[in-house]
Amino acid sequence: ALAWVLRQEDVSSAIIGASRPEQVDDNAAASGVELSADIISEIDRILEGVIRFD
Repeated sequence: ALAWVLRQEDVSSAIIGASRPEQVDDNAAASGVELSADIISEIDRILEGVIRFD
């Protein structure tokens, strides 16, 4: 989810929460996750009408 949020062009930063050190590591690693075009399309399809992309 965080990888998808970070790839949105209107997003300059994401506010994340962590209660354990390993969660901080996982959240930082999300910036390097490459989502496939199929995954991105599926997420966008699911969110169509729920989130405005303008």
